[in-house]
Amino acid sequence: MKEKEALGINDYDFIYYELSPEQQPIEEVIKTSEFIENDFANYLKENYPNYYSKNIRIKFINWGHMEVVYVLDNGHKKYTLLMGQPNLEYGKVKSEYDNLKILSKNNDDVVSPLLYYGSPKYNREIYMTPYYYQARCISYLDEKLGIYVPEPDYHFEEFKEDDKDVIEEVITAKIISLYNQNTHIGLDEFNVNSGDFILEKGFEDTINNVNNVFNDMKVIAARKLVNMSLDDYIDLIYERLEKFNSKNIDKGIDLGFSKVKKRT
Repeated sequence: MKEKEALGINDYDFIYYELSPEQQPIEEVIKTSEFIENDFANYLKENYPNYYSKNIRIKFINWGHMEVVYVLDNGHKKYTLLMGQPNLEYGKVKSEYDNLKILSKNNDDVVSPLLYYGSPKYNREIYMTPYYYQARCISYLDEKLGIYVPEPDYHFEEFKEDDKDVIEEVITAKIISLYNQNTHIGLDEFNVNSGDFILEKGFEDTINNVNNVFNDMKVIAARKLVNMSLDDYIDLIYERLEKFNSKNIDKGIDLGFSKVKKRT
């Protein structure tokens, strides 16, 4: 059922497993296989028949320190699956799922998860989101800010200096726009180096327009939420985005607030 496809890393998922010292690689591969192909597939069949088909295919496309990423193809539509790394504490994936549900409730900038499933028996958790074909993950490589491009072969492309300024501004704006001034809840533990932000394919055509890039960018991770004052939240942003040019952060804060005002 699990196959490779050139939509991301053209390799096998288990190569990218993160394991604790006591975990055995072969045992974890078997657990994942049984969890996805039997347990999770049956869960879909019984509870979400609209997502299920007899010809379901699941393909590994990417990985992170928290999750392994797959594409589910049911023959009609594709979806993204994010399964917790084998060494991840059980419950962390459910927490991120819940956080994304909260943030995406009134915000199209955040990827909205469709369903969650966990199995203590296999120590595996997984949630499903809409699928963005050949999306570009923003990250650093050797201290250089850029994107991972899945085609024709998975590779890294560094941003040009002017483009980098736009990206830094928009990432900051996204984080600010997620702060709820009524509940004082915002996004915590955001990490540019972990692929928390993606760009839809084709964003390059309008990279000079910050508003277009803002619309093309999605937040796909929410490890933790934080409750704090707006001033403290802004301080947190400057602290976490220490690699960014402070002028770009300043502009991003203004842009983020302008987006919040338009929504309200």
